[in-house]
Amino acid sequence: MNTSLKESLTTFGLIWNHKLITIAGIKLGLGNMLVALFLLLFASRLSNLMSKLINKRLIMRFVEDRASQTTYQTFAFYGCLALFVTLSLTIAGIPLTVFTVVGGALAIGVGFGSQNIVNNFISGVILLIEQPIKIGDVVEVENITGTVISIGTRSTKIKNADQKVFIVPNSFFLEKGVVNWNYETTIIRTIVEFGVAYGSAVRQVENICLDIMLNHEGIEQTPLPIVQFTNFADSNLTFQLIFFCNIDKVPSLNQVRSDVRFLMDDRFREMNISMAFPQREMHLRFDKPIGVKVLS
Repeated sequence: MNTSLKESLTTFGLIWNHKLITIAGIKLGLGNMLVALFLLLFASRLSNLMSKLINKRLIMRFVEDRASQTTYQTFAFYGCLALFVTLSLTIAGIPLTVFTVVGGALAIGVGFGSQNIVNNFISGVILLIEQPIKIGDVVEVENITGTVISIGTRSTKIKNADQKVFIVPNSFFLEKGVVNWNYETTIIRTIVEFGVAYGSAVRQVENICLDIMLNHEGIEQTPLPIVQFTNFADSNLTFQLIFFCNIDKVPSLNQVRSDVRFLMDDRFREMNISMAFPQREMHLRFDKPIGVKVLS
């Protein structure tokens, strides 16, 4: 039994110490590679737990802004990951000098096929540091409008009004034109356009619209909402309602505009004010009487 066990241990030892690869004169055995792989996987999970603990115990006590908390937690994660990876490689017996060779190979790979990945990674770091956009901001980029729900090192997730989530590369926010509706202020101007029939009492239209905007809880009273009589159009008298909303306090600007239109329609019906629609008048002119024939 002892002989069999000894042979099994000897065989296991040979397999464990079997050299798989040599890099820069350093032989890496099967056992070393397995330990390194296991520790690296463990390092990622442990770094995630440590970054959450640091955020809860330290960052949240001194930083009130949620976006800044996320930024510091991300940096804490990568700092812990670098520390655990270094410890993992040291414990596994893999010297850090290996990376002088591996780093050169990675540099060549980056030069030929990884520019976009590196570009997005660096852009993600810049976004986390400068914070031109933050989690919770309403942004518009590449015909996508929605709320930022997460900012990663490679991409940013945006959720639109249809609850669809778009994954946008970070480089877009530095290279493309971006509208951040929350940048420096959450008070946003919006406009509702409409037309009423010719002959309508325009001052009455103005008073009704002002009353609706001044009594709508989603419309800010500073600056004051205004009604503008914009034009004498072909088929109607055109108006614009200009008002401001705090996008942190309303479901969406589209919802507020819809509410205003519903209220306008109800009040205009009560006051017999007609909403205009295209109309055409035709005048027939004849120099001679029209000939009429009756066929039987």
